[in-house]
Amino acid sequence: MAIKIAQVDNLQQLDVLVAGPDDANHLFIIDGQFDASLAIGSQGTNFAVAKETFSVLIGPKLANRQFVRAIATASIVKTQIANIALGGFATWNIVEVDADWDDESGQVELRIEAQVSCLGSNQSASINGFAFHITILAALPAN
Repeated sequence: MAIKIAQVDNLQQLDVLVAGPDDANHLFIIDGQFDASLAIGSQGTNFAVAKETFSVLIGPKLANRQFVRAIATASIVKTQIANIALGGFATWNIVEVDADWDDESGQVELRIEAQVSCLGSNQSASINGFAFHITILAALPAN
């Protein structure tokens, strides 16, 4: 189950008129970031890993027929590491990013799956935020 994000910071949205493909006539370009916590700690010389999916609703409300497609990218913007000693290490990864229309809300749901890992005696590492870029192609009625 994904962790739902309610607060998006620095949200920027641009609506551009386009001519296609097909009936598409609007391209929404949306950027923003949100805080989220994914942390792991290792004991002894064990390798520790944590993986989580974060979800946030973005963009205008659209009917199913109005939504054409969406694509998204994401990046990690806040990391933390503690107690990395000789031979220890930490990694931060974005495993998958997906953007698709959510039928309950009528908005695009951005899903980011991330992973953090560490190795070494009493090591810890965390991801504390993500930035994202989404483009949504829509077919809206003419005004």
